[in-house]
Amino acid sequence: MRRLAAVVLSAGLLLTATSCNMIVKNDEEQFDYPVTIGNTVITQAPKNIAVLSENLADVVLACGYEGKIAARSDECTQEALAIIDSVGTPDCPDVSELENLDVDLVLADKTLDEETSEKLAKDGVNVLIMKPATDTESLGKLYNNVAAAMAGSYTGKMNAMSVFDELRNALDSIKNNASRGSVITTVCYIYDLTADECVVAYGEDFADQLFNYTALTNIAAADDDGVIGIDTLLKGNPDVIFCDTGVYDKLSSHKDLKSLKALTKGTAYELPRKYLELQGATCIRTADFMAAKSHNDYTQTQEWPVEVAEKKEEYHAPFEPQIEIYYTVGETYEPIRYIEERLIGLGYMQGEADETFTEETEEAISSFQAVNQMSITGIADYATLKVLLSSRAISKADAGTVEFSAD
Repeated sequence: MRRLAAVVLSAGLLLTATSCNMIVKNDEEQFDYPVTIGNTVITQAPKNIAVLSENLADVVLACGYEGKIAARSDECTQEALAIIDSVGTPDCPDVSELENLDVDLVLADKTLDEETSEKLAKDGVNVLIMKPATDTESLGKLYNNVAAAMAGSYTGKMNAMSVFDELRNALDSIKNNASRGSVITTVCYIYDLTADECVVAYGEDFADQLFNYTALTNIAAADDDGVIGIDTLLKGNPDVIFCDTGVYDKLSSHKDLKSLKALTKGTAYELPRKYLELQGATCIRTADFMAAKSHNDYTQTQEWPVEVAEKKEEYHAPFEPQIEIYYTVGETYEPIRYIEERLIGLGYMQGEADETFTEETEEAISSFQAVNQMSITGIADYATLKVLLSSRAISKADAGTVEFSAD
């Protein structure tokens, strides 16, 4: 999803220049360049850019400027950037490779090392350092700056306004749908956990904005540094807990936390922290996922992030799905046996597995896709197999209120 999905930002927000993450408007609006962003003057539209920050890559993709990306850092792992050359780490990219790729603008969210900065300046390459947003207002400024750098102060601004409106509308829609019930649902996101304290998302984290858009009340919103004691977590006793990779095991094995409501009710979920930090289209998918896991009457509409999984018995895939390979009725291949074995194990098929994809297999795949909130095609394609052959696949017995529909 490279474009977003729907809300409103006023023109006043986009034209106010008060910080490094704001545009300084040109004297004549009809001319896009030069444009000044912070202390950097860009004299013409960049032809080739390097994105060193995964968050900025997410915003660039959301704004539709992927065609300008010639290089990325190892940190940028979006599927859309898989074919783009990596130039190394975010803080110390390979300058010679940037030169070979004819990069004329570098986007980063932290200062580069001094030697790299000097080399880029000598080569006439602009470097824009743009920090992640912490709230909705600074998010609008971030979109404004990225788009202005890509397409100028007027054309870029208009695109930023349109894209950000769509983002806000999508998030507002999630909030409205999640707010239909009257019950207040409390939440906590745990980055890390020790014997005595938790590192959590608090009021100054962008994650707290996502909680707001999913009609969730953050028990640590008023904390002043994002570190709370175990006693505070127990006292807050959130209805839902999201946590970074590996933290669930620490939670469930902590001698004082086993009585937490989220653990006893099975409403604690691992959600890699980057999904709470990426501020392009990814934040819609993340908010949708969190709302679905927190509100019984909310129906998830976005595909799950690949790495997101509920804690359940680990399943080891017998083969790795390939993007270009899919299976459908009438085909006979060895992997189909493993697909059918998995469908049988999850309760979508009966009988014995073989290597032929039958109409029964198609029906089972369709049912699995419906329960797991995917497009219903009956085809065992890459997206379907990535979920089916993973620990996060929902069994038919756990389908709950999800109803199968072939429409």
